[in-house]
Amino acid sequence: MGTTEILLLLLLAICVVAYLAQRVRLAAPIAFVLAGMALATLPAFRDFRVEPELLLLLFLPPILTEAAYFTSLRDFKRNLNRILSLAIGLVLATAVVVACLMQWLMPEFGLAAGFVLGAIISPPDAVAAVAVTKKIRLPKRVAIILEGESLINDATGLVLYKFAVLAVVTGSFSLADAGMHFLWMASAGTVLGLAMGYCYMRIFPLIKDLSVEILSTLLLPYVAYIAAEAVHASGVLAVVASGVTVGWYAPRKFSSSFRIPAEAVWKMVTFVLNGLVFLLIGLHFPGLLVQLRDYELTDLLTLALAVSVAAIVVRVAWVYAFAYIKWPFRKDASYPKWQNVFIVAWTGMRGVVSLATALALPLTIADGSPFPHRALIIFLAFSVILVTLVLQGMSLPWIMRKLTLFYDHNVLFEEWQAKKESALAVMEQLQKMRGDPAVQSAALERIISHYADRLESLGDGPNTPLFTHLPPAPENHPLISLESRIWREVLETERRAVIGLRHAFHISDDVMHDRLRDIDLLHNRFANTA
Repeated sequence: MGTTEILLLLLLAICVVAYLAQRVRLAAPIAFVLAGMALATLPAFRDFRVEPELLLLLFLPPILTEAAYFTSLRDFKRNLNRILSLAIGLVLATAVVVACLMQWLMPEFGLAAGFVLGAIISPPDAVAAVAVTKKIRLPKRVAIILEGESLINDATGLVLYKFAVLAVVTGSFSLADAGMHFLWMASAGTVLGLAMGYCYMRIFPLIKDLSVEILSTLLLPYVAYIAAEAVHASGVLAVVASGVTVGWYAPRKFSSSFRIPAEAVWKMVTFVLNGLVFLLIGLHFPGLLVQLRDYELTDLLTLALAVSVAAIVVRVAWVYAFAYIKWPFRKDASYPKWQNVFIVAWTGMRGVVSLATALALPLTIADGSPFPHRALIIFLAFSVILVTLVLQGMSLPWIMRKLTLFYDHNVLFEEWQAKKESALAVMEQLQKMRGDPAVQSAALERIISHYADRLESLGDGPNTPLFTHLPPAPENHPLISLESRIWREVLETERRAVIGLRHAFHISDDVMHDRLRDIDLLHNRFANTA
């Protein structure tokens, strides 16, 4: 079976598995991994492999860009110390613990090879974190910390991986060289990404073609990644920096006629890429067992369990220690609720970065001998990916239902403030237009009435009680929920009426599609409310 047929089968598998996962309420990444393991037993998929470099290049840039685009710079700065503690400190701590653990359990494994394994599994994956938590409403601060960590930790892990592999291949390691290289990768990648994002936003208004505009947003992260890697900088940080820059300027530069179709395209692209990457993780796993015939099954399972538990325990211990120990660099004296801290500690799924770096291990070292314990390192890395995705990913929704999480109610005030201030600004502008002879008074009064009603409904603050069983969010107000339900019902009535006119041959298909598009645009405002 050729590559084209296999790719089409994988796309079909994404559709089927996503549908079934939704029906049985299973997180899509976990369902894709399990489906990939099942597909690997079929003859057509047994020899199907993707180059590790292609895995990082194909999957990371767009998914990181989507996360970076919606990152709040204000909230990111407020939680920077927590984010860096996870993205740098925890990655290094995990690598050290895993290396020492392997040296203790299997002395012949070697400390250098242990650091290679630790570097591979130390960074929780942005793709996995975004995919698993996407449909879960996390407390705002928890979501910010997890998103910020996932945007940076890959760079730390990849630098550590590079020098750990170099130590095994050459037998030497320089801490000074590693530190300087990390500074170069981080600074050069960030500066390059910021510059590319800024230049792109300056060029964007000149394009003036919707299809080209959308395509350019997809190309930017790939260009940033490739350019950064070409100068030995961090492609991950370049993509993140360019995405954050675009997200900062986009509200002024992107029109509504661009945002709506672009959002649909990006949702489809990230959906397909997420499905493919987790299917590939499952596809690669069974083939590893064939390369480990010289090991006892019980020994393999013991090592896999020990390394997986170590990765999870180190994260839990690190997160709680940083949250509750009074460190000198902590600026705030408040301590977060233990339930919210536990969610941060438990959300440490591994994914595409661990997959790609494990598969990218060289076959030989400098003297031509095989890379020590290569097959075992890959197996253990895949085991950690599988255990964290299945155990933590599947249990996370259940844990969130059982814990009493604490949500930030400021989001309600900020939503109210945004609506209030923007409506007041409009009313001020409308009042100035009253004396303009070019403005028809009837049209002006209709608009003034609309914004007057909005201001009256907003009142003096977001005091409407929330549903007690739902986290705080503007759409969880009972009145807003009721209004949204009414809008959905009347818009559906309008939709049926338009379709009925077309079926009766009273209007053309062109007229019907134009009217349905207007209805759909209005319906999207209320599609996701309770």
